[in-house]
Amino acid sequence: MKFCPKCGGVMIPTKKDGKEILKCTKCGYEMELTAKAKKEYSVKEQKDKNSRVLTTSLVSDKGERKLEEEQLEQEREEYYKEVGLELLREELSEESESDEE
Repeated sequence: MKFCPKCGGVMIPTKKDGKEILKCTKCGYEMELTAKAKKEYSVKEQKDKNSRVLTTSLVSDKGERKLEEEQLEQEREEYYKEVGLELLREELSEESESDEE
């Protein structure tokens, strides 16, 4: 595996204009794919498309922001559930007190 000389990110083989190049996943730096490097990246086993699992990774700031927004939304939902339950408990306790009188 090669690393980017500029930022240290991982260099991934891609095709551009019919040529194979190495492209950095962080900064987008591109360099020529040599025969030696090509051997390092050879595919040993290829999985069927139906059996592949889609995963996500934090590659850009935009992706990080999306994860943060999702986490905030979950926390917001939990907060409102707790507040709603508290209000419901108070209301039920007030009703039970008025029934006792």
